[in-house]
Amino acid sequence: MRWINSLRGRLVLVMAVVFSLGAVNVGIYLFDLDHDVRDHVFKEQIDILVAGLPHSPGAEDIDRLPLKFSESYWRYSLYAKDGTLLASRPPEAEALAFLTPEDLPADLPSTMAARRVGEGRVLVFGRNDWDECEELCQIFRERMTGSVTVICILACVSLLSIYLLLSWALASVRRAAVLAGTIGKDTPGRRIPLDALPEEILPLVVSANTALDRLAEAYALERRFTADAAHELRTPLTVLDLRLQKAATGTMPDWPAIRRDMDQMRYLLDQLLELAQLDHGAAPQADPVPLALARVIRQAVADVLPAYEEAGRPLEIEVGEGIFLEHGAGQLRQAIRSLLVNALKHGQGRVLVTLTTPQKHLAEIRVADEGAAASPRDAELMFERFRKGRQNQSGVGLGLSIVRQVMANLGGTARIATGGCFCVILTVPLTQGRDPVSLVS
Repeated sequence: MRWINSLRGRLVLVMAVVFSLGAVNVGIYLFDLDHDVRDHVFKEQIDILVAGLPHSPGAEDIDRLPLKFSESYWRYSLYAKDGTLLASRPPEAEALAFLTPEDLPADLPSTMAARRVGEGRVLVFGRNDWDECEELCQIFRERMTGSVTVICILACVSLLSIYLLLSWALASVRRAAVLAGTIGKDTPGRRIPLDALPEEILPLVVSANTALDRLAEAYALERRFTADAAHELRTPLTVLDLRLQKAATGTMPDWPAIRRDMDQMRYLLDQLLELAQLDHGAAPQADPVPLALARVIRQAVADVLPAYEEAGRPLEIEVGEGIFLEHGAGQLRQAIRSLLVNALKHGQGRVLVTLTTPQKHLAEIRVADEGAAASPRDAELMFERFRKGRQNQSGVGLGLSIVRQVMANLGGTARIATGGCFCVILTVPLTQGRDPVSLVS
């Protein structure tokens, strides 16, 4: 019964049931129509017979009624309104039972009827329509046989047509299934085509393609992470291996250098793991209450202020109040802190952090130092992973990449200004439909 699990088999089964029910309904209709026609003909015949009688018929009028009428044999009994038998025909037959047209019994045979004729008289009719019924039944049997034959032929043609049409309609689904089976690690970008697919299947295929996009993106991120980690760890591991080999020959190990190498690898691994988590694009958690952006910036500045004081570098902030963030305050604080650390290590002179709202629902945060501005070409290249401003600089070249990914997860952007001093600009979308100033307590 595997065919019942296929869409084609189920549709064919449904159509077969529908045609079967239709055939049964036609048979019931024709069977009921037989009785309806007999009753209708009986009433029409009675109307014809009654039309030939006088207003108040007597026994002599009943004697003139035909005993055979329209291929049926008839009997008549005339009664007074009190049930007294006045006449009966044929005389040798037993009189029909007294009936009143207003109170006919439920089990009255279909071959009997009663009519009022004149004042206070009732004429009871009975007929033997066996021959007529046989003729009528023969007509209906012929019609029913023809109808059933036509229905069976139409059912077979329809089921065959449905099967062929389904084969044609599902051909695109089969092709899509074959193509989907070829999607693998060697062809992660291949997708199921939407052309010629039935509309009912399209939502499923679109969802499947979207899921494949997410899987391909995750797979690409994992490969990229593995490649980046292997590439960046190769050099410090080689240096550390050389130091350990030198120590194995009896030379005193250079422990400060070994500790620096270990710290560098630990820092690199932390940065890579942080970037891998951000690459998965987890939505930022909503904060319990909206947080002021000015407070988030002050917290980030407070995190690095001891390092700035130790280095003798001035760090200033110019922030506007009344600008609130619904979610992602922790991630934004992390991004600003990374920029401040980057400015401390690689920037020059005073560092200034400013907060403005160039648009109603957009906040802009600038972290600028007095170093030379980046060129338009370098401004974008510096966000690439493991890209340093100068290759002889310390660090691993992941700071700006992490900042950009954090801002992307928050729905914002990160870019480097190309004029004046060195400046990184972060844009943060605020809650739509809410005026930031109205949130000031």
